[in-house]
Parts: sequence; structure tokens; C-alpha cells
Amino acid sequence: MAVNFSLCHTSLDKIGKITLGNVSKANETTLNVLRQNTPLRLKELAQLNCFAADKIKTELDKAYGKNNYAVVAIGRSLSSIAELLGSMGVDSKIIPLSGLRRHGIEGIKKDNLRIYKTFLAQKGLSKAEIRKNQEKKYILMDYTYYGRSLKKAEELFRKKEILGNFDNLISLSISEVLKKEYEGRHFSKLFACNRFKDYAFVGKLDINRLQDVFKVCSPDRVKDYQGNINQTIRKLFWFNVFDSLIKKDFKNVMPINEIAALNKHYYSPEAVNNYLKREMEKMQNAFEVLSALR
Repeated sequence: MAVNFSLCHTSLDKIGKITLGNVSKANETTLNVLRQNTPLRLKELAQLNCFAADKIKTELDKAYGKNNYAVVAIGRSLSSIAELLGSMGVDSKIIPLSGLRRHGIEGIKKDNLRIYKTFLAQKGLSKAEIRKNQEKKYILMDYTYYGRSLKKAEELFRKKEILGNFDNLISLSISEVLKKEYEGRHFSKLFACNRFKDYAFVGKLDINRLQDVFKVCSPDRVKDYQGNINQTIRKLFWFNVFDSLIKKDFKNVMPINEIAALNKHYYSPEAVNNYLKREMEKMQNAFEVLSALR
């Protein structure tokens, strides 16, 4: 589907800042222009974003009680879902943090921990705040493959230099919340292919660069999000998220077009052969470097 970016840009400008309130007040002509110019894959991702947020809120309300928990989204994978949870009345916090599978938390400089602690406090995550709300659960949430990254995130947050070891600080993988829908609606593949990261509200922050947290803590500070087309696509995504939430048309969504495209791009015989070829080239280069050192 060809997208008329100029028409989208004009229509999005008519709405102003893309918020739930502004989308709900937009006139029908503007809404229809944007709906008709939305690629099916983008529409599916927006609906799935709504589905995940709605499911998380329902399950956590049931488990802990309304307004008795905070969702702390770790990194970019769940950022768009956590942002929508905030619009749905959930206490949600988006925390940039990446590279947990590759690096340990030992050896992080104290000055960097102090900067990160300051950022967390500004987000309402401090020892004093958690101690004051002992009945409230602070739920660290992420997409996990083996679970190591979320475990390391919890270890980092429990360090005495950050938040400390509180019983109401817990971790929970989104797969545990979505349950059978995690595989049934292909969230596992979508997260593995980073399909929600383009619409994140924070940039990438490697655990070895915690001192840069204030440089990536909002979209307007992330260079990758600043191109004109990128901004339009991000706004179009968020328009569709709020439009879908208002219409409640996300309950039965299946990412048919998105998964078909991902299968072709990542899992076709040609894609697999290209991947194997690149890996063999990397191994050959590494072998040549080692040989030269002998």
C-alpha cells in the first residue's frame, strides 16, 4: 500500500500532539484520511500494542488491585506498550536500559550508578518512594528470551547504590502476563524482530553507558527518531494506537500481514542462506585475524 506522507503529515498536523484526547476530538474527515493511508502492517502493530496493554492492565488489576502497582518497562521493547498503559491510567515508567544479555552489572562506576539513580528518582523510583508505598508493587517488565536480561535488571535495581532490596520490587516477563496469547498472536516473533522498538519513547542505553541516560530518556533527544519520515511514521502509529483504543477494534487482531513480511525477510530460504553467508564471512575474518597474531 502506497502511503501519501504529505497528506498524512497535513492530517496529523490538524490533530496536533497525538494524544488519546486529541484523537478522540478529531473530525471524521481527518480520521478517515489517516485510516485510509495507514499500511496494514502498521495498523496491525498498533492494534497489537493496544491488545497487549489492555491484557496487561486486566491481569495486573486482577492480581494486585487497581492503582496498587507500577509497571516499570525496561528498555525499548515494551516502551510503546508502557506508554499506552500510562494513557489508560496505569502508573507506568519507561526506563532506558540495554545490553543486559551481553554485559554484567559488576564493575559499573559509582559515578554512573549515581547518575542513573538520579534519573530513576525523577521517574518516581527511589528508596524513599518504594519504602513509603510498601503495599504497592513495582513490577520490572521486559520481553525476555531466556530470562537473563530481566534477572540482571532486577539485580541492578536491587543494588544498595540504586534502590535496595525491597520485597515489593518484583520482575515479570510480558510472556507471563500475555500467557497463551504471547505465542498465539506472535508476540514472541515480533519482539525478537524488534518490531515495536521504532515507536519507543526512549533511546538505546547500554548498561556500560549509564552516564548517558539523560541523553536518551525522551524521543526528542534520540537522533534515530528525528527524520521527517520517521516522525510521520511514529505519529501515524500512535494515531492508530489511540484510534484503535477508542474503537476497541483490537480484541481479535492477528498480525497476518506483518508475520508474512517477517517470514519473507528473515525466515525464507534466501534470507537464511544470506544470514549463514554473513556468519561464515565473520568466522573467516576472525580466523584471519587470529592467524596474523601467531
